[in-house]
Amino acid sequence: MDRIESQIVQYIDGHKESYIAFLQDLVRIPSITGYEKDAQEFVRKKIEEFGVETEFLEPDLKKMFEKFPEVAQVPSIGEEGLDMPLMTDDKFTYEQIMASPYDRLKSYKDRPNLIGRIKGTGGGRSLILNGHIDTVPIGDRSKWKHDPFGAEIEDGKMYGRGSVDMKGGIATMVFAVEALQKLGIKLKGDLMMQSVVNEEHAGGGSLGAVAAGLTADAAIVVEPSGNNYMVEDGSNGGVYWQVVIKGREAHAGYRWKGKELYGVSANEKSSLVIASLLKMESEVNKDETLMSFCVGKLHGGTYATASAPECVINGVAYFYPQLGTGPAGINKVKKLIRDAVMNIDDPWLKANPPELKFQHYDDAYKLDSSKDAVMQTVKGCIRDVLDKEPGVKVAGGGCDARHLGNQGGIPAVVYGPGTALLAHSTDEYIELDDYIKAIKVLAVAIYRWCNGI
Repeated sequence: MDRIESQIVQYIDGHKESYIAFLQDLVRIPSITGYEKDAQEFVRKKIEEFGVETEFLEPDLKKMFEKFPEVAQVPSIGEEGLDMPLMTDDKFTYEQIMASPYDRLKSYKDRPNLIGRIKGTGGGRSLILNGHIDTVPIGDRSKWKHDPFGAEIEDGKMYGRGSVDMKGGIATMVFAVEALQKLGIKLKGDLMMQSVVNEEHAGGGSLGAVAAGLTADAAIVVEPSGNNYMVEDGSNGGVYWQVVIKGREAHAGYRWKGKELYGVSANEKSSLVIASLLKMESEVNKDETLMSFCVGKLHGGTYATASAPECVINGVAYFYPQLGTGPAGINKVKKLIRDAVMNIDDPWLKANPPELKFQHYDDAYKLDSSKDAVMQTVKGCIRDVLDKEPGVKVAGGGCDARHLGNQGGIPAVVYGPGTALLAHSTDEYIELDDYIKAIKVLAVAIYRWCNGI
């Protein structure tokens, strides 16, 4: 590291306690998807203190669907009935959302992205730092040992909803930039900070930023990438699906009419559908694992003494970028699911085809190896700051790098504190040592990238 980089690291080491205190305060502000504004106001106030120009920019839902109809999604709110309430035979449309009864999902009113800007002196490379402020709900409160919004610290870990996914990343972004500002370090390239809404189950915040024309030469998404020495150069896609199977309801005692089967249980037929879907997954993964298929929910029937008239199965297929990035990957996986559900060799299912709907879909993303300069910058900073050999992987779930990379055409990598294995979990936590280390790496990466070092 050069003299300036050493100063950056030393400055960060001298301010750890204030960084931890800020993260505690941020975790204590509930920002479940749909209720992000209070946390955005808190972050805005902080970054304005050290000279960042800010604005609130509400995502424009109509513009998203006009520009990116293959990937734009229904906005979501993290409460029952408003998470992913609409379904589609193929893809969602703006008109479908406007015609729905869900008025709260028809716009991003009072759900602004926070955009912060620092103008460069000129001649450098521009950079976006991106993270989401929204969190998933807490689930069953009784199962939490720690207060979900208490930001309690125990054995070097801070517990709380959003601590790792991803308020730790937001705070990392804040203090990496603050260190540069407080030290008076000038950047040649423009720097943009994006704290976005509704990443969970929609991605509307980041897609809205792309649709608004916000761009840069590269982007770093500060999602948890794993133990500070891992960088992610892509993310999996996901297709959320629902299958409704029809049966013929009959009293159990009258299931048969002589030798003719009359009572047909949709629950029994569900096993054929599931088997066909799992066979599809097995075939896709024959040579290497490219899909992770999950049958998440199954419910059907009315009485134990009657054949089920209907069975509903819900699940998700996560898929690796090798199956296809952008809309092409989504469409390929939809077709695989559709073929598995609709081409089952069973007389009842042929005469009474299951109904397949899609509830949500994310496109997979992979950094173009010919445009990986930002990846090399981050890896170099990990080596120099942490004295660790960096690892590279693809994110197991979807993340907003996909919108920056696929729809925005911005080379994007993922680097942030903590591990995504703890995301969405009961007693979610972040290792505070990881958090501080990530601030150091990110601050040096900003300095190097924007100054062409």
